[in-house]
Amino acid sequence: MKRHLVLVLALALAACNAVDLSYTRQTRVVRDAPITLSELNVPIQPKGRQYEPLTALFYPFWISQKTTYPAHLGRVFGRIVHQVFASERLFPRLIFDEKLAYSSPENAVETARRMGLDLVILGFVPYFVEGSTLSDTAVTIELRIYETKGGQLLVQMEQAARVEARMPNDFVYFVQETRLPDSPLYLAIQAIARDMAVPLKSWLPGLTRRPVFASNIGEITRALSVPGNGARANGVNGGLDAQARSELERELAAQGRSVALKVEFDVDKATIRPESFPLLDSLGQALAGPELAGKRVEILGHTDADASQEYNLKLSRARAQAVADYLVTKCRIPAGLIRTEGFGKSRPIAPNDTPENKQLNRRVEVRLEG
Repeated sequence: MKRHLVLVLALALAACNAVDLSYTRQTRVVRDAPITLSELNVPIQPKGRQYEPLTALFYPFWISQKTTYPAHLGRVFGRIVHQVFASERLFPRLIFDEKLAYSSPENAVETARRMGLDLVILGFVPYFVEGSTLSDTAVTIELRIYETKGGQLLVQMEQAARVEARMPNDFVYFVQETRLPDSPLYLAIQAIARDMAVPLKSWLPGLTRRPVFASNIGEITRALSVPGNGARANGVNGGLDAQARSELERELAAQGRSVALKVEFDVDKATIRPESFPLLDSLGQALAGPELAGKRVEILGHTDADASQEYNLKLSRARAQAVADYLVTKCRIPAGLIRTEGFGKSRPIAPNDTPENKQLNRRVEVRLEG
């Protein structure tokens, strides 16, 4: 009986990890080694929020510690952090150039400036040890971000991560072992990158996931009736790993059911062009249909980035209100069911570099509340 109780205890200690039960020898309880992160130190960061998306050049990391093949390791370390930042969609354009080699902040700023980019991201590794699956792994990363216009240091962050190998603990009836991951250094750097992305998210507007564009009543109804639009998101995140894909799906579900419409307005005005009337009529019919009747909706206005944030914010609000007014007066949708908001140029879904991409950013989004 006592042995059975001990085995139950072993299972509880194991949580979601592996248990090798045995009545003829000691039971093995295997736990994955955790990644221990130090507190993220951010001595330099911007004040306020950046409303216009910024482009960036990402350099291979500079390995300060003496080691074999530092240039190769710098490319590997930089690529890991770049992949995390790319999956977080912090920048509309984030270039990682493996051919570059760090020499000084001034040269890096000048290189990014010549490429027409707003920022340059530099990474430094003062210390690391790769224990693989045999011993401890540890790494410290410092990240600096400079703006290219004047060369000012905007962001400085530093953090350390550690994955420790531990001796087995013998509890007589079972032994508890710690299992090291196959690539502890990779996971440690990835964990640091995710932590560093948090303050960057609070500063940068980032890119909104590309919504579903609809052109008729059937497409509008389906988009607003199916929670999350998650299946449609797979086309824009095919390069993400399983965890990043799962995080994206949760984000999309939290955003609610939404659809984007290519509503045409007069230049610099909130006057809806007649060619967009059929599209808005379809929207009105969908909102009055059996699937959506009585549902509360948000009308969200977005612009491209060709003018100031203040100007675009005012214009996007006016255009969202123009669509709401059309739905109320022409389609008999109750005004109490509609809320409007404008985001200006702060939520692009494409870089502001071509007429086609600008048109994608100039959109009206309809979102079902709740």
